[in-house]
Amino acid sequence: MIVGQGKTATPHRDVGLLAVWRAAGPVIALMLAAFVLAGGAVWYAAEEVDHHGVATSKRLARTALDGVAENLETWVQDHAFSDETIVKLVDSLDPDWAATNVGQYMFDTIGTMSTIAVSADDHVLYLASDSERESLPSGFADAVVAKLGPLLERARGAPMEQPAGVSAFVDTPIGVLLVAAAAITPKYPTKQQLQPHARPVLLYFQMLEGDTLSAIAERYLLPEMRLTTIPGGLTQHATQLNGPDGAPVAWIDWTPTKPGNELLRSARLPFVILAVLLLTIGYLVIRRSVQTRYELAARAKALAKANSQLVRGEQQARSALQRAEHATRAKGAFLAGISHELRTPLTAILGFSQILKLQHRPTKTKPREQEYAEIIHDSSQHLLAVVNDILDLSRIESGGYEISEAWVDVRREVEQARTLLAGEADRRGVALRVEIGDTVPALYADAKALRQILTNLTANGLKFTDSGGVVTIRVRDTADGGLAIEVEDTGAGIAPADQEGIWEPFTRANNPNVTKAEGTGLGLHLVRILAGLHDAEAELESR
Repeated sequence: MIVGQGKTATPHRDVGLLAVWRAAGPVIALMLAAFVLAGGAVWYAAEEVDHHGVATSKRLARTALDGVAENLETWVQDHAFSDETIVKLVDSLDPDWAATNVGQYMFDTIGTMSTIAVSADDHVLYLASDSERESLPSGFADAVVAKLGPLLERARGAPMEQPAGVSAFVDTPIGVLLVAAAAITPKYPTKQQLQPHARPVLLYFQMLEGDTLSAIAERYLLPEMRLTTIPGGLTQHATQLNGPDGAPVAWIDWTPTKPGNELLRSARLPFVILAVLLLTIGYLVIRRSVQTRYELAARAKALAKANSQLVRGEQQARSALQRAEHATRAKGAFLAGISHELRTPLTAILGFSQILKLQHRPTKTKPREQEYAEIIHDSSQHLLAVVNDILDLSRIESGGYEISEAWVDVRREVEQARTLLAGEADRRGVALRVEIGDTVPALYADAKALRQILTNLTANGLKFTDSGGVVTIRVRDTADGGLAIEVEDTGAGIAPADQEGIWEPFTRANNPNVTKAEGTGLGLHLVRILAGLHDAEAELESR
């Protein structure tokens, strides 16, 4: 048999391995295709993001340049459309006025580097440059004005009632400059001035390189922004700067950020690692699934056998459950009958023994009949308490015990428990005290169950406290808004090994000082059950 098993095991392994490869091949191919498609989609998305980013940066660059030009056009228009400009700059040059209005004032205010005023026949009337910059080269004004013919014509072509500023870029010996021009026009022209004629022109020049270019690059996030007059080596997104005649004189270029490519570069290695990891996991999962299929086939027979056994076991369990339910019903019927049979004679015994006790007047020495009556009365009370505990426990275990919750005056219940057990405490020589605060609220609970909890705990403390000891019933608020009911006694302690067992039915602590006390061991068990029905906890602390 052993040899036969060895012969059949090897083919199973060979077939299983072949099956793994057959199952894994298409899946791995599909996963590779999925990775290729996903990678292509990611690459395409990255390219689209970069393309959009480049287009956006190009629009931002053009917007920035147009904004600088429009700002300069507004300034030159405001200063050119003025009667005072004609008087102080064209008719008779006032150097102080020119410096504080169109000269150094403009250099300090908006950062222009030069101001030129030309006459109607294009002669230079006024030239000023920023004193904080290098001096302009000789002949600068005439050379620049000579290049601005088309721009001057556009400025003079603006209507007399509202001269508009125009701008262009010009390549000069000191670099590429942005120039804004506006025809100098009176606000309140005379009839002679309204006749068509050539007007003087005010020109503002601003250096495009340096601070202006840096400010644009920083504000619009255009890194490595640069100005070049050489068309070679430009990128596709370079922005053209046109001169007065519309021909390009320079280009603004920069290195746009490409978040898509940066993402692809940073994700390349993790993507490869993830692909290899997923392929490996896929192969292992398929291999395991194929092996599991063979194992499941081997276990199917055993499972069928176990299933039949389970069916038989279920039938046996159902039969046992029916017998248990029958026994429970019989137990309930028995307890209902026995409670009447036990309580009826016990009530009679208690009543007659109480009558016998009261027939004898108190004397220094008790008659023997009175002692017998007291013994009978006390024993009957104890027996009735035991019967009640057993019946309550039986009802709880069978589900027939239900609590009826309402708002309960805790102080009144504690006082009733003390009154009920005061005689027992006096008989044992134990002081029974109550500590309850003035702010203790009402408790939403079953009054009967609460009364039994208080009675059982207090009676238990009295049982195990020697004469001269103290039992204290304490009620206090807890930090979490709850209510704690504590019964503390000065009796013998309970060993740690026995502390959990005392909550079990018919169990008492294994302590010489405790075992000599009377009781069936049901009191604390009922306390814990009744507390649990109120979603509360019963705990023990013994020193």
